[in-house]
Amino acid sequence: MTEILAKIKSEYKMILNQADNVLTDFDLSSIEAIDFAPSQKPDDDQWFQINGFSEKDYFIDQCKAEFSSASLNQIVNDDYADISCIVISQGSKKYFQRITPSLFVSKKTILDYSGEPKIVKHRKQIEIRDESDAVYLVDSDTLYFKTIGKLKVIFPGIEVLHREATQDEVDAFIENDFILLSAITNTSIGEQNRKRIADIGIKYNALSDEKKDQLITYAKEKAGVEVEGDSFVVKSETDLKNVLYAMDQRYYYADIYEENRVANSVRIVSGQ
Repeated sequence: MTEILAKIKSEYKMILNQADNVLTDFDLSSIEAIDFAPSQKPDDDQWFQINGFSEKDYFIDQCKAEFSSASLNQIVNDDYADISCIVISQGSKKYFQRITPSLFVSKKTILDYSGEPKIVKHRKQIEIRDESDAVYLVDSDTLYFKTIGKLKVIFPGIEVLHREATQDEVDAFIENDFILLSAITNTSIGEQNRKRIADIGIKYNALSDEKKDQLITYAKEKAGVEVEGDSFVVKSETDLKNVLYAMDQRYYYADIYEENRVANSVRIVSGQ
């Protein structure tokens, strides 16, 4: 049995149920799953995974194996414009798709050639994509997804996994002696660099004083940012990004190809 639910504001409502599957079954053997890390950017065939998902603060009732839709209100036509996501429950798998304005199909005339050619007039439809934004496997208690930013509406609170640094955290980082802001201010730092500060700040503060000195020496060699005295002169968001990348040790030399490179994402592997 397949059920489709819709989230309208903070309430879930029933859309329909049917015997046939709506989506092709999510096949773990065809993907590579990696543990979520803010510094990692998955390849096209990779998915992030969060194990023990039911133990997380952002776990929702709709993921529970025993969740019953019997008490849900039935959706009405006026609700559709306010849908923020849908849940497709197929067996022990829950498929989540965020619904954005681009997925609403209306007033289109289509030539359908799947069989005998015919004209089909689309009036009010919502597209269901082949690939969901997230898939939860009840049996293994694991959530799979590719982009965490799409999940904030679906799993409130999950943004803590890739949060922006607070203003206090930004201020504390900028107050380090190796940072000298020029042309930008503490409060004008953008979202992406705030996320990097949240990640790098924790790593840097956990280092010993000796390793902190080693890291800053490395960063000065690799970042390509002007240094005045013992400080990076940060004149732009790009300068700050380059300093943060260097502090994450993303710059390296590929000796076989004789190229200096920068890694756009970092994945920690064991046994190396």
